[in-house]
Amino acid sequence: MNFLAGFWYAAGWSTEITTKPLARRILDQPVVLYRTEAGQAVALDDCCPHRMVPLSRGTVEGESLRCAYHGLRFDRGGRCVEIPGQTHVPARASVRAWPLVERWQFAWIWMGDPAEADPALIPTLPWLDSPLWVASRGCMTYACNYVLLLDNLIDLSHTTFVHRSTIGTEDVARTPVKTTADGLRVLVEREMTDTEPSRLYRRAGDFAGRVDRWQRIEYSPPTRVVIDAGAVSVDPAEGSRRIDTRVINLITPETPRSTFHFWAFARDFKLDDAALTDEIGEALVVTFNEDRVLIDDQQRMLDARPQQRMLDNAADQGVVLARRMIDRLLRDQGGLAPGT
Repeated sequence: MNFLAGFWYAAGWSTEITTKPLARRILDQPVVLYRTEAGQAVALDDCCPHRMVPLSRGTVEGESLRCAYHGLRFDRGGRCVEIPGQTHVPARASVRAWPLVERWQFAWIWMGDPAEADPALIPTLPWLDSPLWVASRGCMTYACNYVLLLDNLIDLSHTTFVHRSTIGTEDVARTPVKTTADGLRVLVEREMTDTEPSRLYRRAGDFAGRVDRWQRIEYSPPTRVVIDAGAVSVDPAEGSRRIDTRVINLITPETPRSTFHFWAFARDFKLDDAALTDEIGEALVVTFNEDRVLIDDQQRMLDARPQQRMLDNAADQGVVLARRMIDRLLRDQGGLAPGT
């Protein structure tokens, strides 16, 4: 399948990129990520043109990367600057370099035409850099097409049944959603009044009684899903206790059947509570693993039944609109629809 190439994708957390080369497959292309000794993050094709050994097995030397097999050395732009034992370096002794920009604690890669790689198009995630917010964060890999993971994040009605021990409550599945869309955004909103907080919210917000809750799920292509979720107490004895959170999800296709999920749970309360940050992170790992088991099975079922269509229901309005948006963008690009 083809992917939407003309967008910025999360290649990794900035902290993942060090002077030890990191092999990663992005949009089904082998990429080596590394940081030069001066601190510049670089993304190159992970294949030495000499004998096609992965450059990710090599070593960083100053501002360049040396192949571990025969010692060819490449600069940040992918140009070979040294071949041991000879003075002439042919022009074809080079590898592709992808634009890589660090912002919001991520390294963003552009897999399309480099001339169109405008950093102003990088998604905005201010909660990750603001001193008024603190975040738990992580990364997981799923054995599924990336669109299935988008489905899961845009339609949260499943949380009632899949995530009872962490974020699920009975009211999520039974509360109708309001869905709107424009050219490059889908918004799914759910308002739950006078309801029980989830276990995670009860612990995080110190809620003793009932709350008003909201979920506002915003999708923008190709793979950004930000969930604005929070609660405010309705118990007069608790005053106007309120918490705001942002669940940030950046989905990066690895292959047509595997997907990276970079996630962060940002909050605007208890900023100095490191134990709570760790606890929320652990709870989110449990939550996403519960999703992963089902979505990976879903992919296997789809592969076994390629002629069977999924059944949509009322909660799938956002999912349907997001898929239509992706299909339209792929047609505009001249690619193929997601094969799910």
